[in-house]
Amino acid sequence: MKVRDVQHAVLPQTTVEERSRQGAVVALRRLLNAKVRPRNVEIYDSEAAPAFAERHGRRPQSEEEIREAFLMAPSYRLWSAANRSAQEMIWVSVGQPIYRDLDRMEAVTEELMHSPARRGSLTLDPSYDPSPEVADVDIHLQPGGYGMDRGENDVVAGALYELGGNVFSFGQGIGRGDSKAGVILRLLEEAFTGFKPARMLDIGCSAGAASAAYAAHWPDVEVHALDLGAGMLRYAHARAESLGVAVHFHQMDASSLTFEDDSFDLVVSHNLMHEIGEEKRQAMIRESFRVVRPGGVVIHQDVAIRNPPTLVHQVERDWDTHWNGEVHWATYATADLKADMIAAGFPADTVIEHDLAALSGMMNNRWYAISGRKPGQDNNG
Repeated sequence: MKVRDVQHAVLPQTTVEERSRQGAVVALRRLLNAKVRPRNVEIYDSEAAPAFAERHGRRPQSEEEIREAFLMAPSYRLWSAANRSAQEMIWVSVGQPIYRDLDRMEAVTEELMHSPARRGSLTLDPSYDPSPEVADVDIHLQPGGYGMDRGENDVVAGALYELGGNVFSFGQGIGRGDSKAGVILRLLEEAFTGFKPARMLDIGCSAGAASAAYAAHWPDVEVHALDLGAGMLRYAHARAESLGVAVHFHQMDASSLTFEDDSFDLVVSHNLMHEIGEEKRQAMIRESFRVVRPGGVVIHQDVAIRNPPTLVHQVERDWDTHWNGEVHWATYATADLKADMIAAGFPADTVIEHDLAALSGMMNNRWYAISGRKPGQDNNG
């Protein structure tokens, strides 16, 4: 189950034409990201900086001026407009089959959620008002955002996330055999030899792909997962049940967990840090320290956009902040995450930043992770 396009009953049943349309978007995005985007820094030197100098009589000196210069370059503007259009095309290509097949998907969801044979659980909090810094943003332009909830049995947010995420990832050159959970399981084997949790927590689980992968890898481990959107969580729960794995899903804010102290042996998050602001990120890390048991391990994994070689690379990478609904992209990329972990209570000598190779796909695809271990007796499960 450590692959990106797992088949299950809650997925929309797509037609040949719909799959072809999604394939075309993948091909376009691969062209824009693998062939065109790597030239943006060259374009800065050949077009952007000279245009800025002609207008201002000097080269750009700050992030704002470098960004202004980029927008003065016709080649960069062409790539930027095409990349934005391709991102919007993702949601058209996956939205059509979802809404066409939605009645069946919701009926399957209802059946799976209430089946007497269900393995996991879903706990929604009707009083919870999803955090506006996440729920009020169409992150990476996903229509309705992560917090969208259209009522009983609604699963649109989760379906958009999984299908849209697959088209996005394949368009980045990420292979079908890659998996964020798989990368972390490999890290645990290599860096925490002999460690196995009895109870684990996945913070910010979205559509539940990683959560289900952990449950499939460790069928005897009690897996809990949380996110803020009811529609996202219904989908995640039904997805896990369809795959025959036990995951306990909770509607909860990552920065204010309701679990007791020392509740889990392993706490993970995947691609969460770049979706939340500094205060919420630091609170989430403090909470992960609070709920992990002495000797337990915490790993926060995310995209590898940190430590660019130059300020020009940093500004180019920051395109997503301004044009792709990734409000906290730069905040995450420039954060001192080791300081956050140490401030939360992790001993400095246990806090490690990891540069992780993807399991499959393009050779240059990487993931970032930061890990820490709570002081106390080693826990091997």
